[in-house]
Amino acid sequence: MVPALFGGRAERVYRDSIAQLGSTGRALRLDSYHRGWFSSQATVSLTAGRGAITFVQHVHHGPLGFYKGWHIAFPVAAVVDTDPPQALQTNLDRFFGDAPIVITTVVGLGGALDTYITRASSERSDAAQKFTARFHGFDAEIHLSQEAYFVRGDAPGFTAAGGFGEAGMAGLTIRGESHRHSSGLWLGDKALKIARASYSVVASGVHPAASGLVQDIALAGRSRVNNGRLEVRDSLSIGKIAAGTLILGPLSLAAEFGNLPLAPIEQFMKALSSIPQPASGQPAQAQMLQQKLLELFAATIKESPILTIELRAASPGGDGAGKATFGISPDLANDPLLKPHNPAPKGVVAQAWNKYGHAAVDLAAPPGFLADGQRPQDQTSSSAAASRSLQPSQLDSSAPGRDPIPVSAALHHAGFALASPTYLG
Repeated sequence: MVPALFGGRAERVYRDSIAQLGSTGRALRLDSYHRGWFSSQATVSLTAGRGAITFVQHVHHGPLGFYKGWHIAFPVAAVVDTDPPQALQTNLDRFFGDAPIVITTVVGLGGALDTYITRASSERSDAAQKFTARFHGFDAEIHLSQEAYFVRGDAPGFTAAGGFGEAGMAGLTIRGESHRHSSGLWLGDKALKIARASYSVVASGVHPAASGLVQDIALAGRSRVNNGRLEVRDSLSIGKIAAGTLILGPLSLAAEFGNLPLAPIEQFMKALSSIPQPASGQPAQAQMLQQKLLELFAATIKESPILTIELRAASPGGDGAGKATFGISPDLANDPLLKPHNPAPKGVVAQAWNKYGHAAVDLAAPPGFLADGQRPQDQTSSSAAASRSLQPSQLDSSAPGRDPIPVSAALHHAGFALASPTYLG
C-alpha cells in the first residue's frame, strides 16, 4: 500500500510543481500523467519559439529512491528520471561519442525539487577523416523550492582536431542563486564563466591559416529591490581576445536598469498567474498577455526608468572607454501607441523611441586603439574617428530647440557602430 499512497502524493506534488513553473510565464504544459502502482509516466511540453520540446518523465514513487547511481534518497515523494531531448542526445553522441545524458529529480515531501544532470566523458575518433573529438564531461545541480533556487554546473571542456585544424573550450562553470521576493519576482545573482576558448584553422586553397584565443570570459547578472525600486545589472568581461593581428583585453561591458518601480511589476505578476493556460484558447491568452504587458510598460514609463551602458577596453595602442544613458519621456504612457488596439503594434518600440526617447553618449579612444588589427589604408581614418569624444550635449535628443539625433547615426559619425537605437531592455 505504501508505494500506492506515495504515488498519489507524488502526483499531487508533481502537478503542483508544473502549475507553479507554468504560472511564472514559462510555456510549460503537462500533457499526460499515467499513475501506476510503483511508478508513473508523465509527458511535459515546453514551448520553444514556434515549436515545442517534449519530455517524457518516469516517476518512481517514494518513500525510498536512488539518484546519481546508488545515492539513497529517503524519505521522498518520488524520484523522477527524465528522457533527454532526442536531438540533443543524438548530436552529442555523433560528435563526441556515445554517453547518455542522465537527468534525475528528487521530489521532496514538501515539494522541493533537486535535479541532477550528468554526462560522462566520451571520445570519438575517425581515422579515415583524421578526426578526434573529446568531451570531458558535465555535471550540474538545480535545487528549487517555492521560495528559492540554486544552480551549479561544471564542464571541464572539449577538444576537436582534424584536417581542418583544432578547436577547444575549457573551464565552463555556471552558478546561480535566487529567492522569491514578496512581489513574486525572483531576485539574486547569476554567473557563467569560461576559462579559455581557442581555434586554429589550417590554410586551404585561397583561405589562409587563422587562429584565435579568448580567455577569462565572464557573464554575470544581479537583481535587487532597493527602496521600492528594482535594480538590474548584467555584465560581460573578457580577459583577452587575440585573433590574427587583433589584440584586445581586458575589456568589460555592463548594462544597468535603474528606477524601475516595483508596484506595477507586482500587479503584472498577479495578473499573469490569472491568465488561463493555452488549453483554454491560445489567441485569447496571447491577447490578454499583450494587454498586461502594455499596462506594465505604461506604468513603468511614468517613473522615468534609466538604462546605463558602460564599456571599457584595453589594447596595445591604448585604452578606450564609453558610457551611454538612455531614457524615455513619461508622456509616452498616455500616447495611443500603448493602447491594446493600436493598428501598428509591431512598430511600437521604434515609434515610441523616435517620439519620446533621449540619450547621452560619451565615447573616447586614442588614435592607435585598433591600429594593430586593421589594414594600413584603414588606420588613418578610423583612428582619427575613434579619438573623438561624444559629449552628452551632442546626443541629448530632449534638449529644447533641437531635432532628435538618432544615436546610431551619431555613433557611426564618430567611428563606432550601434546596431539599433531602440534597445530598452
